[in-house]
Amino acid sequence: MEAESRESRPHMRAPLALAIVIAFMSAYSAFAEQKAWEQQEVTQIAKELAQAVSGMRDEFRKEPTDSIGVTQSQARYRLKDELRLLESEAKELLGQLESGQGRDATLPIYDRIGALARDARENARKQLTAEPMQKRVDLAEELWAQLTPYYTGASDKGSQSR
Repeated sequence: MEAESRESRPHMRAPLALAIVIAFMSAYSAFAEQKAWEQQEVTQIAKELAQAVSGMRDEFRKEPTDSIGVTQSQARYRLKDELRLLESEAKELLGQLESGQGRDATLPIYDRIGALARDARENARKQLTAEPMQKRVDLAEELWAQLTPYYTGASDKGSQSR
């Protein structure tokens, strides 16, 4: 009976197969979009990112907090902290790139910014933040995505990496 019920559920395997195909397509897409490390270009994008996130936490603090419950209050503090960290990490990335640090040295910061931007975007949506704040979070994630082709390639053996 158990073997029969497993065989009679092929529709349960379809979502898994689809997820695997999407994962491979995403990996191929990231591989296909790799760019050679260009310190000036990466630094310019990082500068735009730092400008985009500058003051986001302060802007978020000014949004009204009328009648929010404990759960929403905790989520609000979490988002505020993510915005603080996002701003700090963007400044750190820019500083390291401006001082000549290359891909290998800045990769951990790039990864952290991506995770923070994704989390902040999702938490901002859950908090129903004002549209200007949503747009700023989306812009931060878009700028991070512009950095991705430079960080998905091979290490920066040809560039400075202290």
